[in-house]
Amino acid sequence: MKNFTAISRITMTLLFAAFMTLNVVGQVIPVGKYDTTNYPKDRKIINSIKNSFDKSLSLNDDYVGIGADGKMSYGVPAELQTFVEDSISFKSVTPVPGTELLRIFNGTTAIKTKTVDIVFNSPKGDVHFKVIRAETFIKQKGKWYFVLGQGTNFMTQEEFDEYRKLHTSKIDR
Repeated sequence: MKNFTAISRITMTLLFAAFMTLNVVGQVIPVGKYDTTNYPKDRKIINSIKNSFDKSLSLNDDYVGIGADGKMSYGVPAELQTFVEDSISFKSVTPVPGTELLRIFNGTTAIKTKTVDIVFNSPKGDVHFKVIRAETFIKQKGKWYFVLGQGTNFMTQEEFDEYRKLHTSKIDR
């Protein structure tokens, strides 16, 4: 009986740790909520796109990028210029397991969402971000193009509460 209690305690601790980890790393997609199997050939192509800054994926430079800092860029060259201006470059981009969702609509529009851990090189050392990313693709003349990328800096609930305290206007009544 003592072994069973110890095993139960260990199991409960592991389950608790797993659920807490999910709250920290991002939300997991609800199983079965979205169609994640339609257009299998298109999914394979879109999922193979790893470098969204590849100019050959941009339709006449019809691309809009919104960084985690809220800075907007109109066109791939403009977004690449923001990295030069900020003296940063990508060191690594690591998707958080279980957070990626690719939805394809009518075989011509796709939206991919995911949470990624990003590390930038900077003159002052590595800069780490956790970003919730949304990417939009369109298909024209049989080819998929990357047309919009948007990143939101991920915050824990505690970080968001603190941010909200500092940035919320209060109206005296």
